[in-house]
Amino acid sequence: MQELSSNPNPSTPRPWSAWAIVAATLLAAAIAVSPNGADPDLWGHVQYGRDALHEGLARTTTYSYTANGYRWINHENLSELALAIGVDTIGPAGLLVLKTLLGLAICLVPFWKTKDFAKNPLPVVVVSLLIAVNLTNHWNVRPQLFSFGFFALLLLLIDFAFTGWQGHWNLPWLTSLRRGESVDAFSWNHRWVKLMWLAVPLCFLWTNTHGGFMAGVGVLCVYLACRMIEAATMRKWQAAGMLRRLALMIVVVLLATLINPYSIGLHQWMLEALREPRPEITEWHPLYSLDMFSVAFVAMTGIIVLSLSFSRKPLDFTQLVVLLLVAAQAVMHQRHAPFLAMLCGFWVTPHVVSAWHRVTQRSDSEERSPHPAIAWGVVIVGAVLFAVPLFHRLSVMPVYRDTYPVSAIEFLDSHQLHGKTIVSYNWAQYFIAARCGEGDSRVQFDGRFRTCYPQAVVDRHFDFILGDAPGMRNRKLAGPVDPTAALVEGDPKLVLLDRGQPHSEQVMEHVAGWTLLYQDSLAQIWGRSDLFDEPQSPEYLAPQQRSISDAAQSGYVAWPAIPPHNGSDQPSSQLARADGTTTSRGQP
Repeated sequence: MQELSSNPNPSTPRPWSAWAIVAATLLAAAIAVSPNGADPDLWGHVQYGRDALHEGLARTTTYSYTANGYRWINHENLSELALAIGVDTIGPAGLLVLKTLLGLAICLVPFWKTKDFAKNPLPVVVVSLLIAVNLTNHWNVRPQLFSFGFFALLLLLIDFAFTGWQGHWNLPWLTSLRRGESVDAFSWNHRWVKLMWLAVPLCFLWTNTHGGFMAGVGVLCVYLACRMIEAATMRKWQAAGMLRRLALMIVVVLLATLINPYSIGLHQWMLEALREPRPEITEWHPLYSLDMFSVAFVAMTGIIVLSLSFSRKPLDFTQLVVLLLVAAQAVMHQRHAPFLAMLCGFWVTPHVVSAWHRVTQRSDSEERSPHPAIAWGVVIVGAVLFAVPLFHRLSVMPVYRDTYPVSAIEFLDSHQLHGKTIVSYNWAQYFIAARCGEGDSRVQFDGRFRTCYPQAVVDRHFDFILGDAPGMRNRKLAGPVDPTAALVEGDPKLVLLDRGQPHSEQVMEHVAGWTLLYQDSLAQIWGRSDLFDEPQSPEYLAPQQRSISDAAQSGYVAWPAIPPHNGSDQPSSQLARADGTTTSRGQP
């Protein structure tokens, strides 16, 4: 941020006011970018990262009895190694702090892009907070954070490399969009453009960290291609050298993405996977609900459109094309909303400020920065309001009992129940970390989906979990839906199901050969009758050993919420609850 002068001129911002505005905004934004709930797949990512550290990269499906030997295209190798190392060094709380700092750094971008924000802080503060809220729903500790971080670095690199080029209408047509600029405004600096070669190692790391590299490389290629169009139309033959350089950058970046454990096989698999709809995964749904996150997204897109329409600043053809493409993806798939939020911070903020000045019809000389006493008073009030919840969010990663089958896992552990288990896909990686490290427990299917499971296994799992649910399935298996096929394939021994998915519970209540071993308000555990109902069986579980109730699940356990002798660092006899009380292990 540019240092602010202490000039007493009232139109000049007071430096202490500027820092107070930033501090107050970041306090509010910190609440939005510090959700601390455990991601359903975090257990698996950490487990797979540890496995890779100890045994090398797995080439086939692990911890499954239905896909043994099936190829595994893991597009998250480096992120899983980083998460495993992070959990084992700085712990879950440390990871929460790091991902919150990443979010706050992105929320600082509007202030960086508006050097004199203190004279009129409102539009910049609004943009920063809108960015924060649009990150919230996707800002858990997970591999996607690496994609968001790399995307922010890519935008930062572009900002420096194309200094003097971007932020102008660099085309000879639609000259009204130059908004008062002359044609001579078009310029480039070869020395700065050379910085774009740093995109090569960035994209190499990104490719080996998360599948979101496809979005980043796509944005980069479109950006460079549009700059090439501008150079060719404005400078014609004089642009030949720049055109060759930018084209070579695109080629080398694409080649860098081939340096991964699967070479071009990763790209082939991803292109095939991207063609398949994902109705089973909420993040791939469009934003159609009326929750806070959808409202925040609509507000952000509305501000983008209005600010670009009313801004006095020139528009940028390349930025408009990229914004349009990313916005279309974000509308179709809500998981892309953070990419649009970052573009808003980097490219739209100046237009928001300009549009605000135009609408309010206030000149710079009429703007006044808040008095330092008022500004810092707001900071103090914010600190009082947010300090306690923020400290709690950054000190523990809760595994909520009404969301995850903590009590059911404790039951399995207390009775040493192992074996092939059908687990609802959203809990399967928790089960893998808690039960597959010892004994012979394996799962039928888990959240890795098509990366390491054939489509037939995916279909049989959702035949059991969802049944014939139009609009919620992308079923490829020939023939009618058979919800009991998963109960036969591979000869499973146990079923752990989510009662919030009632179809699977209904199937178990009407199918023969299974008996209920455990039930609470959230989960059920079923076992094969020939093993658990027969007194002469070594697996026999007497009625008094079973736990059948509708006991409400409340409170939380600190991540990883795994019974102590399986590697958890929790006390051996007690697990912490959200209200500060304790409960004996195995009790709901």
